[in-house]
Amino acid sequence: MHGKHTGYYCDIVMTSRLLDDGRVEITDLFLDLWISPNLRYRILDEEELEEAFEKGWVNKQLYDKAKEELEKLVSIVCRGSFPPRDVRHLETKLRL
Repeated sequence: MHGKHTGYYCDIVMTSRLLDDGRVEITDLFLDLWISPNLRYRILDEEELEEAFEKGWVNKQLYDKAKEELEKLVSIVCRGSFPPRDVRHLETKLRL
């Protein structure tokens, strides 16, 4: 809905890199997490990560890293420590 805060979409990505020409490179690790304002969450695109691993687009190290980062984020949500303080401050400022 336009103008209504409906939740948070979290993309599991590698740390972004600034390229010599000023562009930013972001490597998406396929997994995503949708978090509603009441902190219910849904893991998205697990099948995409599995397919990427099976096809060799993602090596074992990146596969494991993606799963590890997702687990960390889910843990933060389950502890009630989500969203981060800076995000809460911005939401208050924007009246979301």
